[in-house]
Amino acid sequence: MSYKLVYAVVIAALFNTNMSGAQTATVRVLTLQECVNMAIERSTAVLKGNNNVAYAGTQILAAYGQYLPNLAAGAGYNYNRGNNFFASTGPELVNENRSQFNYQLTSSINIFSGYYNYSNFKAAKLSKDISNLTLELAKQQIELDITQSYLQVILDRKIVGLDSSNLATSLKREDQLTVLTDVGRKAKTDLYQQQAQTSSNKLLLINAISRMENDKILLFQKLRIDSTDNYEIADIAIDDNPNAARYGNKDELLQEALQNRADLQSAQLTTQMTDWNIKKYRSGYLPQVSLAAGFFNNGAYFNSLSVNGESADVGSQQTIPTQLYKYTYGTVGINATWNIFDKYFTKSNVAGAKIAADNARIDLQDTRTGVLSNIRQAHNDYRNAVQQMETVGVGYNAAQKAYEAVSGQYKEGATDFITESNAQLVFLQAAQNKIQTSVNMMLQKKILDFYAGTIKN
Repeated sequence: MSYKLVYAVVIAALFNTNMSGAQTATVRVLTLQECVNMAIERSTAVLKGNNNVAYAGTQILAAYGQYLPNLAAGAGYNYNRGNNFFASTGPELVNENRSQFNYQLTSSINIFSGYYNYSNFKAAKLSKDISNLTLELAKQQIELDITQSYLQVILDRKIVGLDSSNLATSLKREDQLTVLTDVGRKAKTDLYQQQAQTSSNKLLLINAISRMENDKILLFQKLRIDSTDNYEIADIAIDDNPNAARYGNKDELLQEALQNRADLQSAQLTTQMTDWNIKKYRSGYLPQVSLAAGFFNNGAYFNSLSVNGESADVGSQQTIPTQLYKYTYGTVGINATWNIFDKYFTKSNVAGAKIAADNARIDLQDTRTGVLSNIRQAHNDYRNAVQQMETVGVGYNAAQKAYEAVSGQYKEGATDFITESNAQLVFLQAAQNKIQTSVNMMLQKKILDFYAGTIKN
């Protein structure tokens, strides 16, 4: 059996490509951007974040509504029947059958609320801005997480390709050694050693494929995809250009982070919101003034009336529709209230708001320190990735040339199998290191974008 056929059989077995009797399913190939979009749409953090933004919008509307006058309408109907004893001018027993009705339309508006409404409105607007920033940060974190998982699958796939190529080389050499051993040109020990190396290379490939499949499952889990059979990951070009003009200047990245980081902006707005909450609760020390107006109507209609057992004349009664508009009156007034002593309610609220404001400033300082530390650490990792790229590039070129030279010498019988096998292993490790550093460079730039607050989703 030739090495190509053996190689094909091994790969087919590893990837479970024996599809006899199986139905062909439609496979959707997902790009990196599609994975990011899918994760953002399905993320619990984003779904809750959208709800929080919507709720904050309702709070703004409620706070704005406190500037508007209210309008309340009411109506009532009473039916009275029975005996009543009156003794103001003499003992009289009155039996009445009467219908009573009333309606009113009232409205009031706050003229001065001790700045409570204004402070509450400003705090509500800041709360919505904070909710939007929290939502944006959640989306950015999702993009970085999905990008990292996606690149891990791409790296696994390229490692599988290198291990597959390495196995093909070993299978080819094993075929050649089998023929040379049969004709007595090579010792049996070389064939046995090559068979052992081929087995080891197969194991490397098996493990590489297993890692790739597990990392794909993890990525699909983050995308909330139940089955991995109907989806595949699209290949992408690895952007391993260091781009020192964008990422080489640490001071510029620090300034970008201070200006753009959503969590830092959220912490800054939180301190402003807590300051407005202090002003809101301090309004309890001030008087409140409101303007109220009302429109009222009262009416009644006697169905029957008797006094001391004799029917009484109720006189001329206006009809109910006439009374509905004729017996009306209105009132307008200004009300002022001032709590002289509210059992320390306002004082305790103000004290609590001050503590919350102090905690918010502590959190702001911690967030700012964390932002700067994130950039410094990520920039160090970026510089390390640049140095790795340079070092690995030199090592890869040297390993490739060494392997080509040793392989040629082995074919001519100028070197032994151990030397040739070691050169192959060194070249494989150099190739793996090269692709790992390339993927790592792309990831480090994405991490810097995230910590600088400039990552785009």
